[in-house]
Amino acid sequence: MLSLRIINTDGTVVEKDLKLDIQPLNYCAFQMVSGGIWLEYMKYVLIRKNQIFIAYYDATDINNPSTYVEWGMVIDYDGNVLSRTNIGLPFVNNTLQIIIPNDQFVLNINREKGFMRYGTGQNNNIEWQQFRVEPDGSITKLTFGELANEGEGIISAIAIRTVDEGYAIAFANTTTAFNATNPLLPQGQLFILPIAYGQNPGNPLLLYQTPVPNLVFVSLICDIAFSGVGQVCTLTALQSNPTGNLPPNTFYIKINFLSSGSVTSFRVINRILPVENVNVVWAVNSLAFGGYLLTNTVTAPTGPSMYGYLFDEDNTDPINWEFPEPQPIGIKGVYQILPNNTLLVSQVENSNSWQFQVIDLPKFDGNRDNGYFNLNVESTVPAIKTTINPNIQNITINFYDPVELSNGLLSIYQLIDNKPYLRQSISQSSCKLENGGKTVNANILGSTFSVSNGNYFIKMDNGFVVDKSYKEPLLGIRDNVWNFNIEPKKDPFAPSTTGLLRLSPEGTSYFDSLSQEQQTNFFNTLLNDLSNAVPVPRPRLTSNEKTQLDLTVNEKQYLISIGIKETNDENDLSVVTVVNNINTMVKNKAQTPIGSGMATRYLDQVYGFNPSPNLWEKYKYRLLGVFLIIGLLIVLFLFAQRRDSNGNNIAILQLGLIIFDLVLDVAFVSSNARDVPVLYIPSVVFVTLPIGLNTILAFYIITQENTRPKFFQWFTAHGKVASVFTVLAGADIEALNILHSNLAGFPFFRAPFSDEAKSKIFWGACINIFIEDVPQVIIQILYRKFTVSYDNIIPLLTLISSAVNLTINIIGRLYQATNRLRHSNGSQGSNDDDTDDFGGLVAASSDASSNKKDLERLEEGENVSREIGNPESSQNYLGDVLKLDKNDEKLGLDAVLNKSYNASNGNLGNDQNKNKGMTFLKRMVSRKE
Repeated sequence: MLSLRIINTDGTVVEKDLKLDIQPLNYCAFQMVSGGIWLEYMKYVLIRKNQIFIAYYDATDINNPSTYVEWGMVIDYDGNVLSRTNIGLPFVNNTLQIIIPNDQFVLNINREKGFMRYGTGQNNNIEWQQFRVEPDGSITKLTFGELANEGEGIISAIAIRTVDEGYAIAFANTTTAFNATNPLLPQGQLFILPIAYGQNPGNPLLLYQTPVPNLVFVSLICDIAFSGVGQVCTLTALQSNPTGNLPPNTFYIKINFLSSGSVTSFRVINRILPVENVNVVWAVNSLAFGGYLLTNTVTAPTGPSMYGYLFDEDNTDPINWEFPEPQPIGIKGVYQILPNNTLLVSQVENSNSWQFQVIDLPKFDGNRDNGYFNLNVESTVPAIKTTINPNIQNITINFYDPVELSNGLLSIYQLIDNKPYLRQSISQSSCKLENGGKTVNANILGSTFSVSNGNYFIKMDNGFVVDKSYKEPLLGIRDNVWNFNIEPKKDPFAPSTTGLLRLSPEGTSYFDSLSQEQQTNFFNTLLNDLSNAVPVPRPRLTSNEKTQLDLTVNEKQYLISIGIKETNDENDLSVVTVVNNINTMVKNKAQTPIGSGMATRYLDQVYGFNPSPNLWEKYKYRLLGVFLIIGLLIVLFLFAQRRDSNGNNIAILQLGLIIFDLVLDVAFVSSNARDVPVLYIPSVVFVTLPIGLNTILAFYIITQENTRPKFFQWFTAHGKVASVFTVLAGADIEALNILHSNLAGFPFFRAPFSDEAKSKIFWGACINIFIEDVPQVIIQILYRKFTVSYDNIIPLLTLISSAVNLTINIIGRLYQATNRLRHSNGSQGSNDDDTDDFGGLVAASSDASSNKKDLERLEEGENVSREIGNPESSQNYLGDVLKLDKNDEKLGLDAVLNKSYNASNGNLGNDQNKNKGMTFLKRMVSRKE
């Protein structure tokens, strides 16, 4: 059973007893000699919150050392095993044939980068391995190697973490072979083997050597130099008296060095301790706020006790600590110095209880510490535990000494339910130096502090800056130390909206490689990433799970639509703020969580997040142009009505719709159809095919009609108009009907089409419904369904135009078919029947229409012999003018002109019919003259 005790920062303790699936031998501890170091099979280190790495041994035969293998596993606080991996073979004492668990584990100064395992191998070389524990708990083996133990051998060795987030192995050796003929030969040496994170090392570097004879290094302690730069090693040396009459002289050698191996300072320290014992080796512990603590544990009849003495950097006299002398300690002599300079000393465990004795150690350089646990930082803006405006654009860090920017990061986190969420990572490219290199000024994104009343902290990486003089990385600022709050603010309400994101070329290729189910999961992951990054509640984000090819770029890239729902909670981020945050974070994804999200990493930072535009604001000038054209058509229609109300003047609106529909169809194919690749070919086919067929049919009809004298006479007079409408008929065969619509009473709109030609136009229009109108409406509906955004004016107008055109054509053909059927029943196939074929919406079968046709035929010069209607008819224009009665002869054009020449100058009075008839006669008389 592993008894886990979690001491929280507020002093509360969480007790957990975990049953691990490991062999019982791992719970054993022993000493090789009485009073020696306790050796344990099971070792453990805290990697990150809720993740503990445990090293243990597994043997197929516990009595056979060759069957032992050392394993590592990662568990959470509840004992759930996240991963297991083989981490190496143990050291076997061949003489005693037992396992010696002599390996040690050193955490990286950045726990996210894992740890180093090192220990003595079977060949007495020092073997080492680097491991990293991933966020999911899996263990990744990085690099490994060994340090050869040559010559007289390594007396003492220790692995340490370095400020540049790597490791180093420091080792010392001494020799007893003094050469009197060459007294300057080194008798003792200290080396360092730098091992960068994830890399293999070079050769060991010499830090210190001395020719002093009779010297033995009995202890080596190394750590980071918290006060100053680089690392520091302290050698405990014993120099024996050659005569043997005097006790050995004990002194300490302190060497400060950089990560490169360069020594920055060296001094020999003589310390006179109240308790002198030549057999006692004192451990030297560097303190985070300057000075160091010398400790030693001794065994007495009353139990183990601990001696401790404090020293600053310069004073040779010890400073008393707050504990009694000596201080009782647990049987294994366990104590711990916390980052805030608190010393915890374990106590002897009685029955099933446990306790610590705790004191605060003095801060020798405390005047340089301002709450950042970093003696290099003087102050910051914002300061610790302050409340700031969310709109600040810069933060600053003031150092005591000049610095230079390096490759580390400033990371800004928001705390939500005590869980940190990254908001922005700031590299040197977003910073500048001021104040002679003592101040770092960093730019802040507008999305970083957007959460009202939020709790934030800023972490400074080790190595974010380097000392300007030594070029050595400086320590950073730990999590949740530089913390502050954001002022409360209320966002104004904004309605729901949608917007577009674009995948990068790499993201598009990745998306295409996914299965249908994986693509669905991709959208869910994308929304989760955005929810965590902004931050915004996940239910407020939606997606239609569609992609659309962006044709504005050369490479293949997909567009994705994201919906943002409105909120009525004034404390939540408004839609506008969410939109701005996403846009800012995507465009700066190297600095935000967007760049590290499982799906958001594939977003195109050049594109950002484009919210759906206000169509009126975006296209108001184009829409105004459309409305202006519609208004102009209405004005022309009214003009035509005023000029001749008996014409089918609605044709002018039909003409406008035909042209409008043709322009939109061509514009859609050329600019939008490729948005949905599967619709492009059908779009082209159902635009070009109807145009081709309609054009052929129009030419055929006109050609056939030109074989009729009366049509040919009209065509000769109005050939240009006929040509224009023949071309327009390619868009809609119905355009030919406009030529015989009598639009505004113009003669070129009185083409004498035969019933056969009208029938061809009718059936051509019917076919057009199925090969153009219906397919185009379907294409527009499918385009609306399969596009991620529908904020372009052309597809919208095309859909409206296609739907209106289809509706008018279906209704028109139904009316036209009804009228033709009715007429065929009443006028068995008369060639001169004049059913109005424009749209089939108006039928002319009254006497007025017949008389109107008489006028048209006469005006067109046709030599007809037809009885002018009864003068009693209310619409008998000629009868009113010429005072004809039913006994008059049938008159042709010449007879009408000759009979009515004088009547054209007569007094017509106020009779409306006479006015109309006289107008016609004057035109005819003018032609005659």
